[in-house]
Amino acid sequence: MKYALVAFTIALGLTTPSLAERDQANQALTTNDAASVTQNRNFETYSPLAHAIRIDEENAPIIDGDLSDAAWANAATIDEFYQVQPEEGITPTQPTRAYIMYDQKNLYIGIYSYDSNPEEIRRSQMQRDPELQNDDAVRILIDSYGSFRDSFFFGVNPNGARSDALTENGSSFKDQWNTIWRAKAQVVEDGWIAEFAIPFQSISFDPSIDEWNMQIVRTVRRNNEEIRWANIDRSRNRIDMTNPGRVSGIEDIRSGLGLEVQAFVTGAGSRDWVTDNDSFELNPSGNVFYKITPSLTGSLTFNTDFSDTGLDDRQVNTGRFSLFFPETRDFFLQDAAVFEFGGRIFNRSNGLPFFSRNIGNVQGVPVDIVAGAKLSGKIGPANVGLISTRTGSADSIGVDGQYLSSARISVPVLSESKVGVVFTNGDPSGASNNTVAGADFQYKKSNLFGEGTLTADFSYVGTFNDGVSDDMLASHIAYRSQTWNGNLIFRDIGDEYAPKLGFVNRPGIRRYQTNGWRAYRPSNSFLRYAETGAFLGAITDQSGERQDQFYGGWIFMQNDPGDEVFLQYEHSYERINAPFSIAGEVPVAIGEYRYGQQEIRVESTRSRPFAAEAKVRWGGVYDGDFLQIGSEVSVRPNKHFELAAGHEYIEFALPSGEIGIHIASINSTIAFTPDMTIKTEIQYDNISEAFTFFSRFSWEPVPEREIFLSFGHTALIGRTEFPRDFNSQGTSLALRLGHTFRL
Repeated sequence: MKYALVAFTIALGLTTPSLAERDQANQALTTNDAASVTQNRNFETYSPLAHAIRIDEENAPIIDGDLSDAAWANAATIDEFYQVQPEEGITPTQPTRAYIMYDQKNLYIGIYSYDSNPEEIRRSQMQRDPELQNDDAVRILIDSYGSFRDSFFFGVNPNGARSDALTENGSSFKDQWNTIWRAKAQVVEDGWIAEFAIPFQSISFDPSIDEWNMQIVRTVRRNNEEIRWANIDRSRNRIDMTNPGRVSGIEDIRSGLGLEVQAFVTGAGSRDWVTDNDSFELNPSGNVFYKITPSLTGSLTFNTDFSDTGLDDRQVNTGRFSLFFPETRDFFLQDAAVFEFGGRIFNRSNGLPFFSRNIGNVQGVPVDIVAGAKLSGKIGPANVGLISTRTGSADSIGVDGQYLSSARISVPVLSESKVGVVFTNGDPSGASNNTVAGADFQYKKSNLFGEGTLTADFSYVGTFNDGVSDDMLASHIAYRSQTWNGNLIFRDIGDEYAPKLGFVNRPGIRRYQTNGWRAYRPSNSFLRYAETGAFLGAITDQSGERQDQFYGGWIFMQNDPGDEVFLQYEHSYERINAPFSIAGEVPVAIGEYRYGQQEIRVESTRSRPFAAEAKVRWGGVYDGDFLQIGSEVSVRPNKHFELAAGHEYIEFALPSGEIGIHIASINSTIAFTPDMTIKTEIQYDNISEAFTFFSRFSWEPVPEREIFLSFGHTALIGRTEFPRDFNSQGTSLALRLGHTFRL
């Protein structure tokens, strides 16, 4: 009654409430009225709208996790949120209120996450880019281009641990991307509060559109509840921007002069224990970003430094085709969504026309990037990405420096689709004159048959390599709904298809594949989600002769806390046309092979202080036996410390020989504050016998300033004798100081 009276007097204008009084009144009324509102919502077309309030720069709030600043009392408010998990479209168990306002330079968002049991709020992590799914968290997704596909992602947990990422096509999540922004959070007596300040200079935007697409997502981890502002559809993941909310009123905003200079100086010393040689280098480097328009950014890089890039996950090649390692370097991840090509076609990387990791890498040997230039963003309705670099020489393998370039242009068509082209020129090895040209069409139709989303991606790419040309034709059609789901995949890659700045590890094939599954979301059950599905596929050569064939099925189950069980059976046929060796040691002869394999994977949710995962796959392979056992445990005793250890054992027992492969890793994180951490990675495998230790200390006293210290050591550990020899190969130590200047 008290809150209803407050709300009534507010409506009549008889009193000016405090922010706390307004929140309490709205919270009580929202809780009582939400059920009746929900019954009238058509979530197939529901797209909520908020009008952002403009404030003067001198009235900007202090970002400290406290919404008592006077400016917040004037902000636009959003209090109509809906539960998506475990039940869709109902009133959440805990109310949420969001506040939106902006000034010329920043977008400000405040989130009040009410909680009737604040002592049960999960907040186990403090480091930058935490696994937000394991804590209570709020996430903001901003599509400032109106693409309905891609977004800038910003998230925070109750400790103020920040996560930022780029999302592509509602499915790809690139958390290697970092930018300058501020966020603070704190737990209060009736929940927790998060404040965001996102500079317009940190994101690109189209000033010609009247409304930005935005999504706000909150998770309550103790009951695995997901709450959204828009896109109230469990068949769409939380980064899907198919049916977002809209924010109007963001206009006349500024990026200053639009100039950003990142200046670094790195002092690096190393010792080669094999030759007893020591070296020391002092390397200045830098990046320059200039917003030619609010939606178009020009970038330059000089003597690019990648000392902060972590280790790749250790892999051992047990098959016939080369392995794929994703891009992790900041310069190439900036505006990476603009360069995306082919949609979901390249969820499997084979045939990719442009892969930026080939820049600065020749036959596995890293080379310097002397300079590079990039143009990314929008020109009118077109998304544009251009990049050109000059690499240094690789004297150890006799390769000179090269000019390497790529261009990507796409234009939106229909209501949710786009069409585009891609071009590349250059060969990192300098062995050929290589050019690539391609086109793609990415179709999307939401609310098909009243509940599902259809996507259809088509691409054609041609390569021209010293007068030899060939091409690739590919398509990927998918339907997603609450119940029935499926994919159709086709790929035709020519024998001489060779994108030297792309990635192809199996040319000369035609791939046909389909799968389908039924999703279940039982009510009043210990199961949160389950699915049963089947798959079928075949690979032929260019003449149509069968090379591979596979079919099978799977069952997946997830309970309310998030523990998972996965079961699968797969039957395979392989025709081996050329002999090869597993991990370079056990030969596999030419012939036809038929075998079946089973897999069981059990994984506990990582939201608990102790989590574990175990996987076993077994069956036949190449007229012999196959066994794979993988396990990982993680311990998170408090928000400052996390330790994870994993081990994988792969065994092949063939008529031609046997091999047992061990891959081990240990990762630890010590987070002193959300902006000061030590991350350590240790890896070993018994095939290369390579042991790697890499530890990184990073501190951002303010978002514009960086102190980075790394220590690395490599060694060879023999696998035959015991005790095993430990032969040091190299040691490195690097200190990097960086500062970002914005004008």
